[in-house]
Amino acid sequence: MMLPIENNQTFLLFFHGLDSSNETSKYTCINRQPKYCQTVDYRNHFKEIFTIYDELIQQKIAEYPQVVLAGHSLGGWFANHFAHKYNLRALLIAPCINPSEALADRIPEVANMDLSFDTTNPQKTYVMIESDDERLDVAVARQTLVNLPENWEIEYYKGGHHRIARADEIWYYLNDLCDDPIVWIDDAEIYGED
Repeated sequence: MMLPIENNQTFLLFFHGLDSSNETSKYTCINRQPKYCQTVDYRNHFKEIFTIYDELIQQKIAEYPQVVLAGHSLGGWFANHFAHKYNLRALLIAPCINPSEALADRIPEVANMDLSFDTTNPQKTYVMIESDDERLDVAVARQTLVNLPENWEIEYYKGGHHRIARADEIWYYLNDLCDDPIVWIDDAEIYGED
């Protein structure tokens, strides 16, 4: 059995996907404090989101020795963008690789924006992708996520879907990124057996 030890030295900021919220299972499965996810309307306030997140991240960098970013889908793109900008660790769950193309029909203002997917962040970065993701072009992801820095790790899972319901893996990666120590407790200790 694994039990995490609380670590208040790391702030975790999670970016939800398009039309999602801070109630997404990928966020609520994270049992750690301090963590934060703001519900954002990407469709109507896309350009303003950059300023909102910039200010929040700068504030948290000033308050905590370490800030870790995580995100799913469009939120994965944002997590990657700000991880590069501020040289932070990140977990990217089924990240949107090219919002300018993938979301132009759903968020018209992104069509004319340069929203490239950088892959040069030297900080520890984990990427989770499922091969049967119906929203993410897995072939584009495989072409983009090459020649990565040493601290990047890409995990391609067989099957699945865009929602990625892998709470144990998410927890494991975030535990590592946040430097939370893991304590292994033997069942015999729990039940008082010799």
